[in-house]
This record gives sequence, C-alpha cells and structure tokens, in this order.
Amino acid sequence: MFSAGASAQEPGVEASNADEIVVTARFREESIQDIGGSIAALDGAELQRSGIVDFEDLANRVAGVELLDRGPNTNEINIRGVTNSTQVSGNALQPLVSILVDDISVASSSASQRDFNFFDFDRVEVLRGPQPTYFGEGAMGGVIRYFSADPDLDSGKTFDGTSSGGVSSTNNGGVNYRVENATSLILVPEKLGIRIVGFYRKDDGYIDNLGLNKNNMNDFESFGGRAIIVARPTENLTLRLAAHVGRDDIGELNFIEPTTIGASVGTEDLIAPSLSLIDGLNQDDFELYSGKISYNSGPITIESITGLYKRRREAETFSSAYTYGFEGFFNAFPPFNTASNLLSSDLTAIAQTRGNERSVSQEFRFVSDYDSPLNVVAGAFFQDTKATSTALVTGDGYANITDTGSTEIERSTTRVDTRQFSGFVELSYDVSDRLRLFAGARYVNEKVKSTLVESFVIGIFSPIFTDPSDIFAPIYFPVPNDVEALTAPGGPGTSFDFKLNTFLPRVAFEYDITRDVMLYGTLARGVRNGGLNSPFSALGFGPVGSPEFEDALTYGSDDIVTGEIGVKSRWMDGDLTFNIAGFYSDFDNPQIGISNPGALTANGPQLRIYGLEVESVYKASSNVSLFFSGNLTEAEYTKGMSVFAVAGAPADYQDLAKGNRPPNVPSLSFSTGADLRYPLDSDDLELTGQIAFQYIGERETFPQNFATGKLGSMEMLNLRVGLEREWWSLTAYMTNVLNDLELQATTIPTSSARLVNGVLDGPLSSAFINRPRTTGLTLTVRY
Repeated sequence: MFSAGASAQEPGVEASNADEIVVTARFREESIQDIGGSIAALDGAELQRSGIVDFEDLANRVAGVELLDRGPNTNEINIRGVTNSTQVSGNALQPLVSILVDDISVASSSASQRDFNFFDFDRVEVLRGPQPTYFGEGAMGGVIRYFSADPDLDSGKTFDGTSSGGVSSTNNGGVNYRVENATSLILVPEKLGIRIVGFYRKDDGYIDNLGLNKNNMNDFESFGGRAIIVARPTENLTLRLAAHVGRDDIGELNFIEPTTIGASVGTEDLIAPSLSLIDGLNQDDFELYSGKISYNSGPITIESITGLYKRRREAETFSSAYTYGFEGFFNAFPPFNTASNLLSSDLTAIAQTRGNERSVSQEFRFVSDYDSPLNVVAGAFFQDTKATSTALVTGDGYANITDTGSTEIERSTTRVDTRQFSGFVELSYDVSDRLRLFAGARYVNEKVKSTLVESFVIGIFSPIFTDPSDIFAPIYFPVPNDVEALTAPGGPGTSFDFKLNTFLPRVAFEYDITRDVMLYGTLARGVRNGGLNSPFSALGFGPVGSPEFEDALTYGSDDIVTGEIGVKSRWMDGDLTFNIAGFYSDFDNPQIGISNPGALTANGPQLRIYGLEVESVYKASSNVSLFFSGNLTEAEYTKGMSVFAVAGAPADYQDLAKGNRPPNVPSLSFSTGADLRYPLDSDDLELTGQIAFQYIGERETFPQNFATGKLGSMEMLNLRVGLEREWWSLTAYMTNVLNDLELQATTIPTSSARLVNGVLDGPLSSAFINRPRTTGLTLTVRY
C-alpha cells in the first residue's frame, strides 16, 4: 500500500514522493520502495481520506491481511494464511502477529486483539512474513505497527490542531456518532511541545435480542485519549513521553443464533436473531505508557524504549457453546434424552470472564548508517508480563444433573508469568552498487510459568451412570475435580513451565535491476512458545491422572519457516508503482483451537502455505489515482489428525483430514478503487471522492472443515464524497453499499459432530455477522 505525504510524522519522516511514504521497518528511515520486503503503510492523511477508523477497515484495504471480527476488541488476525486455526475466543493462544503501539507490544492471547482509535495516528505499518530479527518470536506471520502523531516542533506555530465529528445510521440499527480532537502546544519553538488527543464514540448496534425483546443489543461506547510530549534539548537528542488511555463498554458481540439448535442461520435472521437470556456486558480498558530516548550522532543512532501496558477485561455473556454443546450431547443418545431429570432441565449457560494483563518492557537499539559497504542494526530486549484470567460458567438447570446440585459448570483461575530476554543483530553489506546482502538473527530466552490458582468442574452424568462398565464411564467427570485432585499422587500438579531458548535467523538480498526495479528475496524462521489448557477441557480426553488428560492439559511450541521473492518497481516516470511477491511457508506443529465443549489448544499437523501478492498504485492524472491490492493463498494440512471422536465414524477416522484448509484463509482476496481530488475554484476548494471495492473469498470456520461452517464470499463496496478546503472538510459516506451480510464465524459444538452422508458436520449454535449498510457524514476542522 502506498500513500500521499504524511500529515504528522516522526521527526525527519516525510513522503519521498507523491505515491509512497517513509517507514522505519528496519529502524531507520527508508522509502517502502527501497526495502526488500513486503510492507504496506498508510499515513494519517490516507487513514482519514479512506475513513479507516478501526482494524476491520485496515484489513479490508491491505493485501494478505485477514480478520476474524466477532465485535469490538475481539479480533483474530492472520497474515498470508498463518492462522491460529481457531474461531473460539476462549482459547489461550498467543498471537501469530506482533502488534505494537509506539513500539510497545500490545498483543494479547485468547484471540482478542484490541482495536485502537486511529484518529490522529501518524501512520500504520504492516510487515508481512516472519520478522524475527527486529520484532522477535511473536512475529511469525508479520507485524502491525501503530504510530501516534507528535507535536511538530518545527511548524513555526505555537498552537494548532484538528477537530472532527460524525454521525451515521446503520440499516436495522440505530444512530452512531463520534467526536475527536487533537491539539498541539509548542511550549518552546524547536525544543518542547505537547500534543493532546481526546475521542468519544457511540455505536447503537444493529442486532436485536428476541429473548429479552431488546433492540440493537451489540452497542458500543468508547472514550479515551493520549498525550505526547516531545523534547529536543540538543540537535542530536530527542526525548518522547506518551500516555494512552481507553475505556470501552460493549453490549453483546456481533453474534446471531438459530431458533433451534441445528437450524440454518441466514442474513434474514439479522432482524431478531439473538436468543440470549441475559443482557450481555463487556468492559475493556487499557493504559499504555512509553518513553523513548533517541540520540543521533550522524552515522550512529542509539535508542532506548521503555513501556508499560495494562489491559483489564470483564464480560458476562450467554454461552451458546456450553448450552448447545451439552444439549446436543444429551439429545444424541437414548440414555440421556429419556431421563426425566434431563428433559426437565434448562441447560442455558452463562459465561463470566475476567482478565488482567500487565507488561513491562525495555529495548535498546543501535543502528549504523556509515558511508561504507558494511552497516549493522543491533539491540537487546526485556519483557516481563503477568496475566490473570478467571472463568465462571453457571446455569440454574444444571443443579438437576450434577452430583452436588451445583449450578456452576466450571470455575477456574489461571495466572501466567512470562519473562523474556533477547538480543538481535543484523548485518547489511553492499556487494556492489546494485547488490545488497543481509544476515541476522535474534536469540530468544523465554520462560512462561502457568499456575492453576483455582480449578473446579462439576460432576455430570453420575445420577444416570453409576456402573463403571457403562459405555459413558470414560467421560464421567469425577468429584471433586479441583486443584487438590491435580496435586494428588499421580496428578500433574498445578504449576507448569514452558521454556524457549532458540535462535531465529533471517537472510535476505536486494538487487537493483534498474534504477526503478528491484528484485529481492528473504528467508526467515519464527517460533511461538507452548502453554496450558483448562483442566475442564482436558477432562474431555480422560480422567485426572490419565496419560490422555496430561497430554491434553498442555501444548507445545510451533515453528514456521517462510521464504519470499518479489519485485518492486516504478514505471511511467513514477506515476505507476507495481509490486509483486511470491511466498512459501512450512508451519510445523501449529497450535489449533478446538472445543469439547470447553476451549482447548492442541498441536496440529503441518500446514503448507504458498501464494502470490500484488500491490499497485497508478496516478492516472493530477486529479485521479487508482489502487489495487490482491492476494492468492493456498493453505492445507499435509497430514490428518483425530481431534475428537465422531459418532458413527470408523475407529481410524480423522476429523481433521489431510488437505483441509485452515480457518479464515480465503483463496482469493483483493481491494481496488479510485481516489479523486478535483479543484472547484481558485480559493483552494476541492471536490474529493473515493470508491473502494473489497472481495474476500470463501473461508472455513474450523480446521475440521465442517460443512455448516463454510463461510460465503463477501463483496463490499464503499463510497465517499466531500468538499475540502485548507482548514475544513465535509464528507458524506456509505459503507457496505451492497448491504452484503455474511457470516464471519460460526460456533459448532464439536461434541455433537456427526458424519452426514460421509461428510463431517455439526449443528450450528451461533454465528457472527458483519455490519450492514451504514450511511454517515463527517465534518473536520483544522486550526
């Protein structure tokens, strides 16, 4: 992706020409076209011009980036088919994409990456493919970097800013509005300044709750801000302090449900689709503090980056996975569905979760830029992260079918302490004026300590099955099943260590075929640590103390090696930019998410991924620019695996079959469109416009490729038209003009999986859906 000149950037970072911006993907300022790697970037002006306000908008614009969007702050991101293979938000999978705000990591586990308000961002960089040298072991699929705007110490102004407000309406929903402001105060010209940003957003929602007779249950309210202080005491020394704060209140997520388990769900269900018996509540707050010291002595730059990130989440939601998972299991077998105590039980389950994360990090960087063939980038990194998660699942009807008469299905608290030390170095050598070679590596020393503070599961089934010889005895949940049971003789204990000591190498080359055409290639390795599952989920594979239980309680690390070769080029005196890249990845022991019905992570069979990526911008005239970005990806498991037992299937049946596609990886996706800027008079009044079309091909929901879980293709058309002067702009827009409503993910209780005419399938319990057509108006004033 290429963009016009940035509106507010890091000191010294500005557009190199009309079609590309300068990024710091290799910790030095370079044009995208001069970097041998696949990078997309959008500056602040492009974010505003395209109406990009959250990650969903960004993913629709950048080739190779796919988003599983369940609602605000529950994003699951994959790049180039490197996916977590899960649709279950409760899986404690570490991310495959590193996400940084002002160079501080903000990536979370549990398939719930946070949205950030893009207003007044300087730029967003998306680096595709493993980035081990610069960004570490979490960057297996790529890196997303957000940069907030600084006060411009050299503007000559003591006071300036931008205010923006907007209102919109969503089909079948309510009215949405947002207000934002950014103000810079230059306290000492060229020496000291502060930029203060505030924002508020209220979305009314668009999904109705049939059970509670409530409209627009998936509402969203967010407010927050940030403050950036930049000091330049000398020409060579720059100090930067930043504070970000966000407070989000979310209703239900963007899910719909069939009226009966197994019934079909279509877009017509959007009018009154939810049967949740509670008014869902989600709270998600974060704080981010960072300090950066940069010393530039000409050929050498030394930087220190210190960060503190805190995130707190609380949620209470209807659990379709547990509710329909148990109902589907009970109704499948005569011993269950003929039992009077089951027939009279309401198996509605409510899930309450709470999570707290706190991360402290410190990084040092050394970057050389000598006028010689050899240069170096090196650094050291430390991070200490503490995370606590609590889960409670309750249901009044479960008292009838448990040993103890308890209404609690599961109660657990897990604490995860992670400490990482790493160091990296990359050498670059100019063999000639045309050929450059790169070689580097990062050494990672990481220890993850997972502790089960509390773990309790109710005893189910024993009121019916008391004979150990019964066919259901292996899945009987014994009582008590808590921490004491895990620490009993023969038990696995309650504390688990996962250690990672490894080198992550990267090699690359760049060759200038001509002044405007560059051939490049890269080869890199990425890795991710293992972790701990919920004991409740592990019980689905065997009783406490059994080898099956202990195997299911933990999962190991996974590993990826990716090669890429590409061409970056400019044509027609720079009016046409055309980049193309091919890539290939071997993803070994990928961590996959499953449910039985509790969320569980396991290591799956190898994934083979290969594809082609194209990005282009054409400046057709002084008034019109055309853009295109597209991605072709083929991804499949090279072997089969039996994840869970399927009723009626042969003993050697593998529900995750060889050749299955991983979830949320379309074979084809692309984005294309046009930007318009047309002068209307001599007083700088311009007509602005944009038309953008995105296509996302069919995707799978689960690695098992359930027939019901196949997701249809999406065709999204967005329109924007406005008037703009130097100090103001007024823009009308319509998103999803075609009102294409498609399922984004589905939930299928795997305990109810069946072979239907030889095809694996299961009853649908819920599905997530995208936002309908939305029409709005935005006014922006610059002062």
